[in-house]
Amino acid sequence: MEHKKQAKETDTIKQRLQNYAALQRRLDNKIERLVYLESITGSPSSPNLSGMPGSSGDGCSKTERQIVQKEELKSEIKDMTRRECEERKELERLVKGMQDPDEQTVIEMRYFDNAKWRPICDALYSSNPDYIDKVDKYMKRIFKIHGSALQTLTRIQKQMEA
Repeated sequence: MEHKKQAKETDTIKQRLQNYAALQRRLDNKIERLVYLESITGSPSSPNLSGMPGSSGDGCSKTERQIVQKEELKSEIKDMTRRECEERKELERLVKGMQDPDEQTVIEMRYFDNAKWRPICDALYSSNPDYIDKVDKYMKRIFKIHGSALQTLTRIQKQMEA
């Protein structure tokens, strides 16, 4: 018998935030790929010393293919950047509606800055004198704040949609 995880009301906003973080990561990867392509485009290829004719088979040189790849990639990056900016503005509008600054910080660091849980915990609690001794307690608090923040965002999103 298979047990399916029961959907929570916060699943939609959490998925939206995760999709946004993934979009940021994908965009960063495409930019890195473009930087790489730019670094190799136009680089002189090593001479063919085998005496055999070199043909790519499609009538385009390696450099021409790289230029086409770069232009396609630039276009993809432009489209993704536009989508990322639009989604970020919408998500920031939701986050600005939150009253609790700790909830805001957890959401911003986790999904906008792609921070791991420990740096988020450090940012909020490392100045507390007992932080080192009770870091596990503070980590649990971060997870609770995250859950509460998702509930708050769900409420705000429903209000804005109404």
